[in-house]
Amino acid sequence: MANIIKTQFHDFIKIKKHKGIPISTQSIKIYESQFNSLLETFDKATTSKFLLNTENVLNVLKKSFTNINTLKLKVNIILMALECFYSKTKNYEKNKEIYNEYLTNIIKDIKEQANSHIASQTQIEKSLSKEENELIINTLKKNVKHSIKDNDDLEDLKQYIIYMIFENNPMRTDISTSKFILIKDKPKMQTDQNYIILDKQNKDVIYVQVNYKTKKHYEENEITLHKDLYKYIAKLYNYYNNKLKIKNKYFLFQKDNKTPFNENNLSKFYTNIGNEILKKPISIHVNRTQYASLDGDSIDILEEKAKKQNHSMNVHTTTYYKRGLKSKQE
Repeated sequence: MANIIKTQFHDFIKIKKHKGIPISTQSIKIYESQFNSLLETFDKATTSKFLLNTENVLNVLKKSFTNINTLKLKVNIILMALECFYSKTKNYEKNKEIYNEYLTNIIKDIKEQANSHIASQTQIEKSLSKEENELIINTLKKNVKHSIKDNDDLEDLKQYIIYMIFENNPMRTDISTSKFILIKDKPKMQTDQNYIILDKQNKDVIYVQVNYKTKKHYEENEITLHKDLYKYIAKLYNYYNNKLKIKNKYFLFQKDNKTPFNENNLSKFYTNIGNEILKKPISIHVNRTQYASLDGDSIDILEEKAKKQNHSMNVHTTTYYKRGLKSKQE
């Protein structure tokens, strides 16, 4: 039964449009993953009937997800699922209104929290001190074996690679769905797919970022990963190629070495690194937040200046900020 409703949801989002535009392949994968996760949250639900008990659904969500942004995502998925399975039923509009009202309050809380620039308790707990960060890096690096012999060794290697990628490039989780190729195969790349490219001649690793959240604004990116990671990522490629004999390589596989990672897997994988070493969860989102907050004092000064000029930070930095002007202060 679970497979039936998963198929129905897949068929629904495949033809659904957002503002007249079809949903991207990458978004479809994310929505499917989130829907599957939702079924797990509700005791591995095999039917969609749980959606109709709005009071229970909201209570379960509050208990299960403390991150307000995750909560927002889950409610959005619930609204999509409700439309998929019950849009032609008697109580659809009533249930939709209840979920939409809850979503509106979440969005309001997110905006208030963002505007305050005050870290939430969860963000504080998941943020890392310099000592904690160094302990994670040193422990993960020490765990990597010279020769990868089994799945445990492979997991240790993946942990170090993933942690250090986000240490040097605090991006989102879109790298999780990347395919893994050598630079000679670059001409064969698909236009809608993310790639990790191994350049053995120059000892470089390039992340070609095509499908990601802000692609409409920044288009395709090519990010050269930190030079120190080359030997570890080359080790990963060689193990896939020589030991596991994987022809269609993804950058990251789940423990069965057959199923590619998705963004949800990657978030959990990263979180578990903190659980194992520090006995506390860590977060890719908090990692991004902590990195951005390094410039907190400068941002506060800019916000104050923008306020004095009666315009937004965006206008302040894009319209009025110019290099090369004389200073009246010096």
